[in-house]
Order: sequence, then structure tokens, then C-alpha cells
Amino acid sequence: MKKTLIPFVLLLATVVPLRAQWWQGYSERTGLVLSLYVCDTGVVLYSPLQTDQPIPASQWSLQDDTLRLKCHSIGFSATLAWRNSLWTGYWKQGLLKEDIVFHPTDTLLVLHRPQEPVAPYRFEEEEVVADYTDSRGNEVHLEGTLTYPRFDPKLARMGVGDRHPCIVLVSGSGQQDRNEEIMRHKPFLVLADYLAQRGIAVLRYDDRGVGGSLCTTSAQAGSCLDSADTRLLSEDAEAMFRAARRNRHVDTTRLGMGGHSEGGAIAPMVAARNKDVKFVVMMAGQGVSGTELLVDQNRALFRAKGVSERLCNLRAECMRDLLALPAGSKTSDYTIYIEQYTQNLTKAEADSIGLGKKMVGTLRQQLRTPWMRSFLKLEPASYLPLVKCPILALNGAKDCQVTSERNLHAIMALTSGHAECMELPDLNHLFQHCTTGSADEYIFIEETFAPEAMKAIADWILHH
Repeated sequence: MKKTLIPFVLLLATVVPLRAQWWQGYSERTGLVLSLYVCDTGVVLYSPLQTDQPIPASQWSLQDDTLRLKCHSIGFSATLAWRNSLWTGYWKQGLLKEDIVFHPTDTLLVLHRPQEPVAPYRFEEEEVVADYTDSRGNEVHLEGTLTYPRFDPKLARMGVGDRHPCIVLVSGSGQQDRNEEIMRHKPFLVLADYLAQRGIAVLRYDDRGVGGSLCTTSAQAGSCLDSADTRLLSEDAEAMFRAARRNRHVDTTRLGMGGHSEGGAIAPMVAARNKDVKFVVMMAGQGVSGTELLVDQNRALFRAKGVSERLCNLRAECMRDLLALPAGSKTSDYTIYIEQYTQNLTKAEADSIGLGKKMVGTLRQQLRTPWMRSFLKLEPASYLPLVKCPILALNGAKDCQVTSERNLHAIMALTSGHAECMELPDLNHLFQHCTTGSADEYIFIEETFAPEAMKAIADWILHH
């Protein structure tokens, strides 16, 4: 869907709170930020990543602390409730419907990313390409960027050549570019810049179907994008690893794999079958099955939003049952389970954990995709014990998407203590310093990658 959301103005005299205040919410589905200004004379809503000009709303109403907004000219509507000192609800445009939470802030959003390198860069770079046929017969063309330290004549005279230790980075779930750009952050670019200053080369690449990376579907394979699961994507990662081995700037005796989130599963998956991988860095990588990871994730994400422990546990157990449903289950099958868990809840309680009646169709759609069905069955026990090279596993202590303690403990057990596991205090899933760890915070945090996390990675690679 095109990002067609347009900001608008509301004149409203009775909105709670009456004190003038800016509020900001983020739409994960569109990558847009909404900024809401509330004062005693009205409400103004902006989409600051698109324009600074608002337009009038077609309709609005406020009843029992619930604000309903409509803007007919762009097919937009929103319903927001005043809960726990936040504006919480959902917005719709066309076929898109998405939950949103508005958090207090000081002013209209202006994004700052102070760690992002700007030209002229402190490193050298060149394009790297890999072409291969995957196991399903799809023709895959991958493009990436190799970042490496600038040539230093002084080091050359000391016998240090222009071949460097190197790490091939694999992004997390969803189609992402070589910078793993998310919410206007570019963590892989920031990490590559840092590692280059420490003498380490980095190869990062566009996922198939993104940027310069293409995929041509074979007649037998079905869509090479829609059907691409974690194991198939690991073939892409291995193709780029082979490309790195052929590069003249890479020391193949010190060439490893690293990945974030789903990439943290793919990196050891490649190392388990390719003994040329000399080390593995798992950044928020999983140690438990896909099903267990998602159950823990559901509990942690709602806990970070301030939902009661009782409701968080209820959400998690409901999701466990929904995840166990066969891929071809009907909407009515999902409804039965959800109603069993929510029959004693108020509408507000059910909505607070995303189990309201209107969410049934959305949940079913999310849980029946080919990627999801494959991910649920993903078992680190099938590949982690086979990795014999050094492993570094890092997690943020406030990571709500891949919970730290359980996954690090599982990684340690599956590698028989072979992996070096590090939990980094106060960091979230993106390795940012954070308050709660909620995904709602990601875009509003200026830091892209915590320096201590990057230092831990560099120190470890150079040591091994």
C-alpha cells in the first residue's frame, strides 16, 4: 500500500488531557509517524515524515474518553482511548488496519540519527554480487556492499596487508535492505562503520526482492518471495559468504557470519553445514523454537506496554493455542479459542491485549503465511549443536522480541557451553538504550546501536 496518510486538524474543546502536549505514535506497517498536539482549544494531527501541513478532519467525536476521527478525503479513520495516560487505539486507511499508541513528547517529531555515517566516509567500500540457483530452482541475484578499513601505509610498512577479518551480516525477519533499515535507523551501516575503524571488514546485502537483489521464480517453486522461509534465506546468506571468500580484501582464515534476530538463526545455520565459517555472532538470535519464542514475545511485548501480568499471561497462552492450529484453519476456529480466553474479560481488557473481536481476521492472516508456518517449526536444536567454530551470542536485557535470559540459556545448553553469551543491560531488541523495551520506543530513540554492544562484537572478533 502506498504511504498516502495525510495529516489533519481537529478542533475539539473537551479532549483529555487539557494541558497542551505533543504525542507521537508510530505505524510499523507504513513506516510513518503520527504526531498529535492536544491543547485546551483543539487537537492537531501531523504526519511529519511526509509534510508539515495539516488538513481538516471530516468528522470527530469524543465520548467516554474515546476519540473517533475521520478524514474522508484520504479514507482515513482512527479510534483512540485515553488509557494509562496514553492515547491508545487503532487507525484504518483502505484495507489497512493497525494498532497505534501515542506517547508524550516535547515537540513535533524531528528524527535525529547522530551515529549514522555521512560522506566522506572513514572506510572504503565496493559492491559485491552473487548469482546462484536456490534449492527450489529459483534464480537469485544478490547485491551487497563490502566495507573495509582504509589502506594505511604505516601499517603496510609494518607488514599489515589489505586483507582483513570479515563478517557477513544477515538481517532480521521481513524483507530488509543491506543497512537493515528499520524506523529510520540503519544499524548495519552504523556497525560496519564502527568495525571498519577497528580493522574489520563487513559484507551486508539486500534481501531477495529488495534494492538490488532479485529473484526469478521457477515454474515449480511458487513465489520465491512469499514462500521464502528461514532455511531458504540461509541459502542466500551462504551465497554471499562464498562471494566474500572470493574478495581480495577478505582474509578467509578470519571470515565469519553474523546476524540479527532471524539473521541470528541463519548465521549458525550456515556455519553448521559450512566449515569455512570461522566464527558466528548471534545478535538477539534465538535458542528456543519459533513457537516458544513467539509465546514469550507476546507476553513480553504487552508487559512492556504496562498491561497487567494476568492479562499478559492470558495473551501468551491464547497465542500458544492459536499457533498450534493447522495452517488451513478457518476464521471460526480462531474465534472459538479467542472467545474461550476472553469470555470473562471486559471489552477494554480484551482490546488491551489485541484479542478483541475485530482482531480475529488479522491474527489468522498473520499466522497462516508460509514464512510463519515454517518459523513456528524452526528448532535451534537442529543446527546449533553442529556449529564447532567460536560463537558469540548477545542479547539486550530489555529485549521483548527475543527475550534474553531464556534464549541465552538455551544457546549455552545447545552448544554445551561452547558459546560465549552476553546479556547487555538496558538494551532492547535493536541494541538501543531504552526505557521499557517496547517496539513503540524504537523510532523515538536517537541512538541506533549502543557503543558497548559494537565494542563487544569488535573485541570478540579480533580476539578470535
